[in-house]
Amino acid sequence: MKKNLSITLLTCLCAIALVNCSKENSKPKAHSANLSVRDTLRIDIGNEPASLDPEANSDNSAARVQSDLFAQLVDYDQQGRLIPGLAESWNISPDGKTYTFHLRPNLKFSDGSPITAHDFVFSWRRLVAPKTSATYNFLLNDVINAESIVKGELEPSALGVVALDERTFVVRLNSPDKALLEKCSMTPLTVVSEKSLTKYQELWTQPEYMVTSGAYKLQSHVVNGSIRVSKNPYFYAESTVSIPNVVYFPYVDLNSSIAAYKSGDLDMTFISVPIDQFAQLKAEFPNELHSVRLEGMYYYTFNTSLEKFQDIRVRQALSMVIDREMLTNQLLNMGQTPLYSTVTATIEGGKYKDVKYNWASLSLEQRIAKAKKLYQEAGYSESNPLKITLLSNGDDLHKKIAMILIHMWKNNLGVDATFKNVDWKTFIQSRYLGNFELARGGWTGDYNSVTAYTPLYECDGRQNLSFYCDKQYDKLISEANLELNPQKEQRLYTMALNQALNDYMTIPLFQYSYQRLVKPYITNYQIESNTSDHVQSKWLRFAY
Repeated sequence: MKKNLSITLLTCLCAIALVNCSKENSKPKAHSANLSVRDTLRIDIGNEPASLDPEANSDNSAARVQSDLFAQLVDYDQQGRLIPGLAESWNISPDGKTYTFHLRPNLKFSDGSPITAHDFVFSWRRLVAPKTSATYNFLLNDVINAESIVKGELEPSALGVVALDERTFVVRLNSPDKALLEKCSMTPLTVVSEKSLTKYQELWTQPEYMVTSGAYKLQSHVVNGSIRVSKNPYFYAESTVSIPNVVYFPYVDLNSSIAAYKSGDLDMTFISVPIDQFAQLKAEFPNELHSVRLEGMYYYTFNTSLEKFQDIRVRQALSMVIDREMLTNQLLNMGQTPLYSTVTATIEGGKYKDVKYNWASLSLEQRIAKAKKLYQEAGYSESNPLKITLLSNGDDLHKKIAMILIHMWKNNLGVDATFKNVDWKTFIQSRYLGNFELARGGWTGDYNSVTAYTPLYECDGRQNLSFYCDKQYDKLISEANLELNPQKEQRLYTMALNQALNDYMTIPLFQYSYQRLVKPYITNYQIESNTSDHVQSKWLRFAY
């Protein structure tokens, strides 16, 4: 995120903490043994969502709930293929700079009020408005005037979107954006009710006020307890939604989540299981435990604003001595693959698989020897060790990874490293405000384009939490974004990603896989083909 983070973020974070707490019992009643009365899906979302506001989305926990509450212009199926959503069709101009979306007739919000193209104009303007401080406002960077609005140079009304009539929404771009349709399938670009937001302001996400556009509507929200939703009777495809109610539980502790699953209090777990229980769980639940390769990466971010990390030799040495093969194949061993790059090897069918450190092919012994030399040249030694603190949140997996990194740095370089564990909201806030030295990072490609990853390293990228700026990287990305020739575009993106790699802003560790336990009575879930882990409860059914 930007160095000069505005007070707006602090205000938003304070407001998040005031989310309405109802007196409802947060623990669901067990399902009846009579399967014919099962009407509630109970799932683990891993953490208390930072916000239910889709334009404030910043984490997977929030996205899982938001994907049920809000519908997008363009939807996706369980293979990640784009299909019509609130827009039944669209047209793209020959120069690729104008997208015209035609909304379905008679669309309605959960309060019965109409959804029109004007609501999309309001929603997209809100996403780029500086006061919103939206993490995902970069999705609209190619829309006319979007970047100037985000910087506060123009008013949101200058955004290149317009409603030609109630059902026709037009988006005008500075340059073609081949990923725009995929971006339109993401919750930050969904539609929110102008009437509700104008009336209730920051309170609009409270259950008694919240108006939604998706398959479900909010019933109650007990912070750190549960979130309950029920079918939205005004959803355009309401007749296809099989499960009437969904309850989301923020199980921070994986062992508690597994215990709840075994006792029958959960139908689905989140995106991981305790690594020391994986083999046992696979044997116990061979048809219920799924391990799926995920389009995303796990890494650590340097706070380069700190003096100790301004020397690139230090950052490179810390990255070089990590045995990623041991980490993934022995410690984790759940389908993760070593990562030596600023991007995954699978995005866009593997077009950027050759972007990797030039030392990636060296033996571990050779890498350690070179790292020791860099470490000593930077002024550190056994008698004068580098002292660092790793910041993470409470997941068992994160703790184990941090401990192994600390062990590798101590053994190979003599680094004096410690681990600091905080709750999810504190973790998110600390990263954005720069209150960390080395912080755990995780990023999933929300759409199948290299541009799902490139904002992580841009100078003003809201997800660039390293506080590092390389103008040459930004220049190459800008040129690539404007390039119409596919070969030249790929070459420019490759150059930029290599530039970010050699800046050592992060320590890439591995490409994700995700693990999920799913009860056998849940059907119509095609998990093995869902490599982006975009899940919508409207797909699922109970086998009665």
